[in-house]
Amino acid sequence: MNIIILSRGPENHSTRRLAEATARAGHTAKVHDPFGFYLQIGGNGTRITYDGIPTENIDVVIPRLSGATARYGGEVVSHFEWLGIPTVNSADAISDARNKFRSLRILAQHGLPVPPSLTVGSATFLQEAVPQLGEYPYILKPFYGTHGIGVMLLDTPTSLSSAVETMCDLHRDYVIQSFIAEAAGVDIRVLVVGGKVIAAMKRSAVQGEFRANIHQGANGEMLTLSDEYKNIAVDAANALNLGIAGVDILETKNGPVILEVNPSPGFEELESVTKMDIAKTMIEYAVQLAENHSQESIGN
Repeated sequence: MNIIILSRGPENHSTRRLAEATARAGHTAKVHDPFGFYLQIGGNGTRITYDGIPTENIDVVIPRLSGATARYGGEVVSHFEWLGIPTVNSADAISDARNKFRSLRILAQHGLPVPPSLTVGSATFLQEAVPQLGEYPYILKPFYGTHGIGVMLLDTPTSLSSAVETMCDLHRDYVIQSFIAEAAGVDIRVLVVGGKVIAAMKRSAVQGEFRANIHQGANGEMLTLSDEYKNIAVDAANALNLGIAGVDILETKNGPVILEVNPSPGFEELESVTKMDIAKTMIEYAVQLAENHSQESIGN
């Protein structure tokens, strides 16, 4: 079976582990930079080429798209889908999940718990709107972002208004959320693959830091989840139509709250703390997806 892994970083831990797991399973992995694809519609036919060579005999695609590659990479994923090649996460699902505000709306529409959130097009009525979220301080985070980059903690009306005015002037979209004090610096990352919880860890920020991102120095420890947390994580992935997802959950005094859902979750730390072969599980899911697609095609 031929598997394409869409990634700009062949030496990235998760990408490398997926390629290794593919080879161990007896399949062929091709790590391709999304920007190396040419997508053609009409003319001499519908085609997709990579580095000038037609892309043929591909069984399944595993997108590993970063913020820099998400837009064009999404078009590549969409083109593969159009050509009838299955992908572990669809282009639409990736787009919905990467947009932090839109993803929260979708989760809320499915009755899942999310933090009070607000987005604005101007700061004109900001001070009248934010009390609906709760009291200061507030978190300001970009619609698109990873690793906690661009996330701000604002504790006064002046700092919030200044930040929002700046973002509006720069035409940057940001989400404003209430700061959940009891969950500060700690969250739970749950990996869902094929509708099942595969692994989970608790991430704790270093002293003086409110972001529980590993890339911001947080520490991870293995965690056994209750059925409530498992169900919420699986429901979140299903609501966003993601076959593979990293679901970040906060533990609050009112119960679990979904912070965000990542459609291309890294799993270096998860493998380290759980000692699980997560890459193998992901490849098994991708292969099963391709096999199911092939059987459906034959049936039709």
